[in-house]
Amino acid sequence: LPRYLSLGGTIEVEATQSDAFDRSTGSDVTLSKVELFADAAPSEWLYGHVQLLYEDDGTETISLDEAYAKLGNPEKFPLYVQAGKWAVPFGNFDTAMSADPLTKDLGETREAALLVGAERYNLSLEAFVYNGDTQRTAHGNRIDQYGLAAGYRAEVAGGRLEVGAAWIGNLADSNKITDTLGSAATSLSGYVPAYEAHGSYALGGFALRAAYMAATRSFAGGELAFAGHGARPSAWHTELSYRAPLIPQHDVTFALTAQGTGEALALGLPERRLGAAVTVAVTDYAAVIVEYLHDEDYDTADGGTGNDGHTATVKLAVGF
Repeated sequence: LPRYLSLGGTIEVEATQSDAFDRSTGSDVTLSKVELFADAAPSEWLYGHVQLLYEDDGTETISLDEAYAKLGNPEKFPLYVQAGKWAVPFGNFDTAMSADPLTKDLGETREAALLVGAERYNLSLEAFVYNGDTQRTAHGNRIDQYGLAAGYRAEVAGGRLEVGAAWIGNLADSNKITDTLGSAATSLSGYVPAYEAHGSYALGGFALRAAYMAATRSFAGGELAFAGHGARPSAWHTELSYRAPLIPQHDVTFALTAQGTGEALALGLPERRLGAAVTVAVTDYAAVIVEYLHDEDYDTADGGTGNDGHTATVKLAVGF
């Protein structure tokens, strides 16, 4: 292969046991995720990325998850341009857990987009536009979605600080909400903007993460409802992890998380989540993860069950 081209991927196999809010139980062994990607940097001013994804969602299909090109080199010139399909920069979903944070469930937005950014003095600013999967009634199919993101990274008191914030013109374009809206996604009464903020601080083997995102106004009641009115969904995520070579030549990572949502019952998300995970690096390319999640449903007065749910997972993750 050319020296500027690299190939890689991940394979994840899970064994799970779960108790749902409706008191049903289940267990399974699944090939939960397969990713294959190619990265190319034929020059110091050009970078390309293509990624294929298989997930255990019942369809047995492989999809083009990401494909984009980036023109620029922030180390030599602050401005750059990125175009293609990827998750636009709304939210940071880094985690030491096995399960995705609830903020990602709510807000991850994967679209074909055009982005212009700038980096200088540890500060980054980005603006992006795209034609979303959702549309307002009688407004046609056009490029009318956009967003802004800002981030800052620095060494503080011997540790690594990262903070950021973003705004998006229509939260309905998130993967989860678009799927939930179904046919109503192309006949919205109006767009629902949203904002998010996140931060992390890593010192030694410790890492602390926190994030929050929320819609700035409510959806129409007939589109996304909560307790008899239009929902104004939100989500938050906190996490503390510690990584150390407790086993000779094998790092072990412990993680604790507390998460929650607001007015997100229609999206199938819990109101509260507590979780813990232990990750053992078996080799440089493989890890075993044991995770337990305790979820709490919305109260019956809000339309939920008021019950608790539990999920225990053992995962083998291989990366190459």
